[in-house]
Amino acid sequence: MNWLLLFVLLVLIFQVVMFFMIRAKRKKDKRESVIEKYNIRTPADAFRLLQNPDLPDEDLKKIEELYRKDIKS
Repeated sequence: MNWLLLFVLLVLIFQVVMFFMIRAKRKKDKRESVIEKYNIRTPADAFRLLQNPDLPDEDLKKIEELYRKDIKS
């Protein structure tokens, strides 16, 4: 009986740890995603953001890549 209780407890701990790890990864991905960060839905949104000189260069490069991919499609 003790082995069963130990096994169930270990599985529970594993599930809780996995939940928080996945949650942290999703938050990180959302912070790094320019689509989510700047709410880009159309090529027009991307073009408008490309004209904004206040955005960081790294974000501008990512937005430009997305814009070029969308235009080619």
